[in-house]
Amino acid sequence: MAPRMGRPPQSRAAGFSLMELVLVIVILSIAAVAILGRFTQVATSLGENETVQTAGQLAQAKAEEIMAARRAGQFAGIVSTPTQNLTGNYAGYTRTVTVTAYSGTACPGGATCKQVRIVAGRGGANDAQIDLLLVN
Repeated sequence: MAPRMGRPPQSRAAGFSLMELVLVIVILSIAAVAILGRFTQVATSLGENETVQTAGQLAQAKAEEIMAARRAGQFAGIVSTPTQNLTGNYAGYTRTVTVTAYSGTACPGGATCKQVRIVAGRGGANDAQIDLLLVN
């Protein structure tokens, strides 16, 4: 038999070609950019949620102090306070208490009422607010 001239017989090898691998890498890269963008949004959102939650807890703590003073008969001593710049674990947070006389329909006849607004936040923002109506 005479030797064959031309190309040797090719065997079809199992696996992926270089072009297929490059295409998969490009597709995964595009998907990764979109997914990583979402992780950045989640991290930012978690930070904002933590700030709002902490501000809410600070406002609630002050509201409980005021309610305890009211129960102890210190109604007259509940007055507005200037903005407090908190320190320690709450550095950067502020809390303000504003007390005003209230004479609206919610105040029973013959009673003395005060409207108390507690605002807490961080970085100049008012992240949490609690309003109380105290009756004496």
